[in-house]
Amino acid sequence: MSIDVTELYQELIIDHGTNPRNFHELKNANYNAEGYNPLCGDKINLHLYIENGIVLNAAFEGAGCA
Repeated sequence: MSIDVTELYQELIIDHGTNPRNFHELKNANYNAEGYNPLCGDKINLHLYIENGIVLNAAFEGAGCA
């Protein structure tokens, strides 16, 4: 059986687009970053909770195209 990597990749993108993981505000975040792509309008807000140099929790909010 041969796996079509392109098809698998597209399925993964569609799955994450319709069922995003960690898509929420992280209330106790101690690091936040914003990103914006003016070419296509994608926006992202990244929230991290870091302790002793280790990321213990991560979340994001945003909008963009898949």
